[in-house]
Amino acid sequence: MSVAFIGLGLNNERGLTIEGLEEARRSSNVFAEFYTNIMPGLDRRKLELLLGKRIVVLNRFELEDEGGKQIVEAAERGRVAFLVPGDPMIATTHISIRLELAKKGIPSRIIHGPSIASAVCGATGLQSYKFGKSVTLPQEPGVPGSLLDSVRDNKTRGLHTLILLDVKPELSKQLAIGEAATKLVTADPALGSWLGIGVARIGSEDQFVLSAKLGKLQNQDFGKIPHSLVIPGRLHFMEVESLKAFGGASDADLEALK
Repeated sequence: MSVAFIGLGLNNERGLTIEGLEEARRSSNVFAEFYTNIMPGLDRRKLELLLGKRIVVLNRFELEDEGGKQIVEAAERGRVAFLVPGDPMIATTHISIRLELAKKGIPSRIIHGPSIASAVCGATGLQSYKFGKSVTLPQEPGVPGSLLDSVRDNKTRGLHTLILLDVKPELSKQLAIGEAATKLVTADPALGSWLGIGVARIGSEDQFVLSAKLGKLQNQDFGKIPHSLVIPGRLHFMEVESLKAFGGASDADLEALK
């Protein structure tokens, strides 16, 4: 009786750690969800062959509305692995399932995987301790006032903002960086002169990072999803050099953030 929440990483089945692989192979039941993020290179059949197990894929209703009932019931009978894109507890509600397991006296553990929250630092060269509150930009029309408040508050304090772009994996659809930049500038035209960093397909071989003003990012094609957007705050000189080297940032765009 136990459950392991296992992070799959960012791109494909090869992002699974050896520890996660071994735990899944030892488990009696293997569940997965793919609605919290899109993993562009993931092949479910290849993943099942790698594990030597059949994977039961659960949807949002089964995990959130029904509280992960199938996972809990399976854990009452044996060892369970639950595979999650990225890192299991980052930008998900799966902590509620872990709490339910704790109430029933069922032990659980987390086997971490790469997440956009950490990988964006390596991809851009921005320092992890200089990020403020992260926000999610929805696909629906408009921009929540609370999101703009958070971005401005981080900016005032010199902190970077990771903007997670709304994803609908069941449709293989996500808000693109250009669309996100357009929504922000439409909500507040002054943001058109702010620097943004678009990050596409982070962790894959064709990862793409571009740093430019939001007004320019509106018209940039970043290619296939997944996409994320960062609004940088005050920059350390090493961050400046990194954005020039890895994100194509211009001296003129960076000057105001030093």
